[in-house]
Amino acid sequence: MIDVARRAKVSRATAARALGGYGLVTQATRERVMAAAAELNYRVNELARSMRSGRSLTIGVVVADISNSFFTSAIRSIIETASKAGYQILVLNTDDDLERERDAVRVLIEKRVDGLIVVPASQNETEHLIVQSEPEVPVVLLDRRVDSHEIDFVTTDDRAAAGAAVRHFAAAGHKRIGLLVATASVEKHSLTMPAHVVGTVLDRVEGARAALAGLGFVTKPEWSRYCHSSVETAHEAMAEILSGPEPPTAILATNEEMALGALGAAQALGFQVPEELSIIAFDDAPWAVVFRPPLSVVRRPVAKLGATAVELLLKKIENGSYRNSQVLEAELVVRRSVAAPPGR
Repeated sequence: MIDVARRAKVSRATAARALGGYGLVTQATRERVMAAAAELNYRVNELARSMRSGRSLTIGVVVADISNSFFTSAIRSIIETASKAGYQILVLNTDDDLERERDAVRVLIEKRVDGLIVVPASQNETEHLIVQSEPEVPVVLLDRRVDSHEIDFVTTDDRAAAGAAVRHFAAAGHKRIGLLVATASVEKHSLTMPAHVVGTVLDRVEGARAALAGLGFVTKPEWSRYCHSSVETAHEAMAEILSGPEPPTAILATNEEMALGALGAAQALGFQVPEELSIIAFDDAPWAVVFRPPLSVVRRPVAKLGATAVELLLKKIENGSYRNSQVLEAELVVRRSVAAPPGR
């Protein structure tokens, strides 16, 4: 700064005002200071600026699976919304691993982010998300809620959406309806739901089960699987389901990996979609509409989720006592992957 001021023949305070874009500086002086800064290849020391102002103008984002198109789209919306407010984003991926999440939160706090948006890996392990630091770092959860009432979140009503999907199957004539559920709580796949799952898994399963019970349908454990979130595992689990003596005629897949695995297994075993197997998937992945037949989906407002999380976090950064969680509606998008079951 001193070198720039000397080169421009102004005081250090004037150089600071010109470079910082604040205070009263004539246009001619500003141009002279900017020219001097360019000649000296001067760059603002953002770390020093943040130490003086108490703000780094950065937001940390801890995401569960950056390869999933839902989270990729959410991050894009987060970046765009934060950028309009003058904030930059630092993104870390955890692969839904709790220890990696704890490390990510710690690293981002050490980098002096002003706030955190986190996709939590656990429903009840939340002590690292209640950040006791100076200055305080506010946290907003994205896509998932936790058992703590101290942490705000932005999610969708997945319980209602799963129920709507089941009722759509029923309206087409299906009674044998199964679930292919993604969860990081299993290494491969399981017939039973693990003891500890995240809120989205719980909401989708309970929403589907409540709808099935309300319709008076009998459900068999062998019609469903709880899978590690990978296409390969979903394919293997779905192949087991379809190889049973009386397989389901409809499957609700709880994310895009489950949907791809289900479709791959159906193709490998010679099941036609939707003539012999109807499928609905959570999230409107880019490929869903070009698949043949186009896939019926539960479309969640992913861009709005990301933007709302940023807007909520910015309010919390400005006012540490601000509290507000939001639950957005999801939409059942009917395409052509659901038809009447065989024999009807």
